[in-house]
Amino acid sequence: MKFENNNKEIIKRITNRTLKTNKIRNTFAIMAIVLTTFMISSVFSIGISFAKNYKTMNIRLQGTTANVVLSNPTDNQIEKIKSLDLSDSIGYEINAGKVSLDSLNENRTKISIKYLSKENFEKQVKPSISDIKGNYPTKENEIMASKKALEFLGESEAKIGDKIKVPCNINGKIINKEFILSGYYTNYALVQDSGYLFVSEKFVNANSLSLEDNGLLYLSLKPKDKSTAPDILEKEVSLNKNQEFSFSYGISNDLSDTVLSTMAIIVIISLFIVLSGYLLIYNILYIAVNKDITFYGMLKTIGTSPKQIKKIVKGQALKLSLIGIPLGLLLGAIVSFLIVPLAMGTLFAGTEASAMPRDVSFNPIIFIGAGIFSLVTVMISCKKPAKIAGNISPIEALRYSGSTLKNQKKNRRTTKGSKLYKMAWYNVFREKKRAIIVFLSLFMGIITFLSVNTFLNSISVENYIDRYVKNDFLIQSVEGNDDKIDSDFINKIKDMKGVNSISLSKSSNLQLDMSKDVLLPALENIYERFGNTKEDLNEYLNAVSEDPSLLQASVIGIDDNLIERLNEELEDKIDVEEFKKGNVAIADSWYYPENYKSIKGDVTIRNSKDNKSKTFNMNVVGDTSELLPPGLDAPLGIPTIYISNSALEKLDNDAVNYILNINVNKKYESKINKDLKALSKARGLWFESKSEKTEEFNKSQMVMNILGGGIAVILILIGILNFINVMITGVNIRLKEFAIMESIGMTKKQIKMMLTYEGLYYALITTGFILTLGIGIIYGIGELSKNIADYAAFVFPTTALVVLIIVILTVCLITPAIVFKVSTKKSVTERLREIEN
Repeated sequence: MKFENNNKEIIKRITNRTLKTNKIRNTFAIMAIVLTTFMISSVFSIGISFAKNYKTMNIRLQGTTANVVLSNPTDNQIEKIKSLDLSDSIGYEINAGKVSLDSLNENRTKISIKYLSKENFEKQVKPSISDIKGNYPTKENEIMASKKALEFLGESEAKIGDKIKVPCNINGKIINKEFILSGYYTNYALVQDSGYLFVSEKFVNANSLSLEDNGLLYLSLKPKDKSTAPDILEKEVSLNKNQEFSFSYGISNDLSDTVLSTMAIIVIISLFIVLSGYLLIYNILYIAVNKDITFYGMLKTIGTSPKQIKKIVKGQALKLSLIGIPLGLLLGAIVSFLIVPLAMGTLFAGTEASAMPRDVSFNPIIFIGAGIFSLVTVMISCKKPAKIAGNISPIEALRYSGSTLKNQKKNRRTTKGSKLYKMAWYNVFREKKRAIIVFLSLFMGIITFLSVNTFLNSISVENYIDRYVKNDFLIQSVEGNDDKIDSDFINKIKDMKGVNSISLSKSSNLQLDMSKDVLLPALENIYERFGNTKEDLNEYLNAVSEDPSLLQASVIGIDDNLIERLNEELEDKIDVEEFKKGNVAIADSWYYPENYKSIKGDVTIRNSKDNKSKTFNMNVVGDTSELLPPGLDAPLGIPTIYISNSALEKLDNDAVNYILNINVNKKYESKINKDLKALSKARGLWFESKSEKTEEFNKSQMVMNILGGGIAVILILIGILNFINVMITGVNIRLKEFAIMESIGMTKKQIKMMLTYEGLYYALITTGFILTLGIGIIYGIGELSKNIADYAAFVFPTTALVVLIIVILTVCLITPAIVFKVSTKKSVTERLREIEN
């Protein structure tokens, strides 16, 4: 009968002293724990920060969290809507007028005056603005202004409490009002020509303004009711003749494909990190147990139980964790706070970049979870080594060679078995679990590096510029309803030295005649795509048959230069000459089903105001060039129609100059950039510069390269470190075997060659996994990148793959021989005597 002793203090002392005598091992183990904890915490912190900031950016660009709007609501309608209990919040705004200034008219800018209800401001608008200073106005002579409004008023330096004179146009009457600034804020709407002044309820009452005559009702639907709300509202709420519910289910309320794909990539990389960290920690502890196996065997001879030996091994791991995990969490927090502000906005530019917050989601759960996860990883990693140390007998400990006894087989004496490459193959798989650790470590490190490399190359600045920035400069009147780009403006640009070409697009909103061949397929496709029923479509078609003016379309005119460039990139060519003559119209295939090539027919565009009309032969084209200007607002399912500028001018004399595409001599690009930006800003026009876009992306790409590349390089080093550790262990625990081989005539050169073969096998097998399973993973990362950025293009990392394979081959070939040389400096006789002792 065996009685187990209970010397807890002795076990603790042995654990501590064993740690003190293995300083190098401890350093490697702590580094492994620090790296694992650091990478888990920082990757998840950065990933969650990105998801939250991306959601905030979309709310800012949308301008509100509300997704249903009803104009001129009555008290009865509001009460009925509240009783339906479909909304998280119900707010409203009252249009109080606009600012009347000559400078605003000259620059085609505007400042709207609005009153927001408390719920509208606090719950619906406030999440979409930032840098809020002061408070919402409560007194009749107080205002809160957007910074853009203060800029238009020439009061950019105004402070809270300052008096600002504002000429207000209220219901057509000009009132010169002196307001006190109660607050200001930054807004991020895509429309650059608008500023906003918020007034108090007392101001609205004093000017006899009402919600029913001048207001909009905003609803933020509950997520569970979003799909059913349209039918319920339209069925239960009685609307007046000119009223209708406007639904806008923005991506601000749901995680978009971008966020989901980003999180998928982060999860994949995190799994690689966790597995690589586990392998490294396991390998270091496994090596330590192998090295000290004789010591554990001797402990057994003096009565130490297997349970106590396991406690010693686990106790060492736990103490190392208490050092490594806090250091890893601290490093992860530091890196997160440094990198997140730089990384946010990397995939966006212009207004979107300014709307992208730089906030760090310092959620304690992330770091607590990372700490617990690392601790669990360490404890799981030491389970197998602890089991080996606890179960081995003293006699087995003296003979232990790193392989489990059940796997050790007597060598068969064959002439083939003596060949070095066969001996090396046997040695590689003699300890299968150890071989798997090496293969996984190398594979995971390399694949993570290649995955990051693939992702970064896919979203490179070149891909973005090639897809979206087709011209040196773009100037756009975003709303397309004011002629901000007049002839004087265009002539100023033409007179600039270095301007090579200017391409002009015009816009108008015109009526279409219903066409079963051309328009109906688009309507049916879009209604189905957006979850509307056939009854919804039939209701719209019936309304159109009664009132043809409801069939409005955004009609865009494009010049000869643009249509020629477009036709060069189209897969399905059009008759350019007929288009220029005004006989052909085109529409983007996005509106149509997959068989859009079979769509043939005519479309009639009608200007009911001037009693003009023209019939065009419609060509539906699959435009991937991004050359066609974006369309303006139109009823659901009505495609944007593109015709020649000359044809549009004949239909509508008041067609507005919409977009200018400008290309210049590179020599003068810098000066022209400055001048065009100033001209555009003065008129509240959207301005885009290819050189600025390129510069922005280059900066952000550098940040991504540092962040992603750093993580990948660390994982590669972990893989290589694991390989080196395994080879060191393999050589050290086989010194007895090598000494015996030398004693019976095998030369050191032959042993080195055998070990070199072993390294070669590790490299070749790992390369095989990379070229099969690895390529599949890389391709998957490339496809996910397309969901994160629609300009992404899969780029196979050929150069990186070749370089890494060369590095792995080099390391795997030279490491075993070097380790053997360092470990066998003594003579064969001396080594055999040590073994006997």
